[in-house]
Amino acid sequence: MRPVSIRSFIEIVYCCDEDPPSESTIRRRIHEIPGAFRDGRRWRIDLDYYLEVMDARIRGLPETLHEASFLQSLANQLR
Repeated sequence: MRPVSIRSFIEIVYCCDEDPPSESTIRRRIHEIPGAFRDGRRWRIDLDYYLEVMDARIRGLPETLHEASFLQSLANQLR
């Protein structure tokens, strides 16, 4: 687990982006970011978990058991 601040998250994830999102944009969308959690009053993002989820999304792997079971039932129907 590598918890980072929102500012560090932006610097790491959007390092090659010419127009990265602002801290306020990330705060508004914090509930959509995998690995985001409250650390007292501050928001932190578990960078290891975030990168793991993004890697799985890129490879097209399911994120939840519900999604995996849906895909399995769909595959069974298509056979």
